[in-house]
Amino acid sequence: MLVSTIISDGRSIADVPNTNFYTAADALFSVQSSWVDLYSIMCEGNDDYFVTQVYTTLAAGFTADANRTYVYNYTLPASFYRLRLFQYQPDGTLFYPVAKMNLENFGNLQNGPGYRLQGAYLSLYTQIEYTNWCIWYYPAPVTLATGTDILYPNSAVTQIMAYQVAIDIRRKQNLDYLDKQQRRDELIATMKNQLNRDDAKAETPKNVFNQGFAPYI
Repeated sequence: MLVSTIISDGRSIADVPNTNFYTAADALFSVQSSWVDLYSIMCEGNDDYFVTQVYTTLAAGFTADANRTYVYNYTLPASFYRLRLFQYQPDGTLFYPVAKMNLENFGNLQNGPGYRLQGAYLSLYTQIEYTNWCIWYYPAPVTLATGTDILYPNSAVTQIMAYQVAIDIRRKQNLDYLDKQQRRDELIATMKNQLNRDDAKAETPKNVFNQGFAPYI
């Protein structure tokens, strides 16, 4: 749905005959703020609609840390928002998850590679120089314009944004907005329930203590 349509729907939901006091900049700010909030919820909800994968090699993507042996730093992309998964390929076929180290023992991982996020870097500790690595991350939410077309499998997302516009209009004019807020919250609850679109197929538990074949045993 176009951002301009979301704004138009929000003005209609507000049920205020004259909305000239609510400028185009106000409307775009409301939609952008709502989009950032919803995007954060979607990223927290184990939903990978927006996830991006980057495949790199140790030689090409990482820089050896001058102060720590076996530590390599990867500069995060400018669009980086949140890490989803970090993997390594030890045998040329399967990719395995890289363990996240605790801060107190950074660089002291004994079994396989480990990582921590450090400022604008992903810091990797590995005693074996595995060649291939894969980083899954969520990019930052885009900056919207009135002509932006928001695409997402759950149509409730754009409805939520329209209701947020209506709430902000009525709040700015000191009018009651609680019924609009209640409806927005209902739509958010619906969106959260629909985030895991493949819940009919449950995830298989993994035995993290087993060192046998593949990460699924």
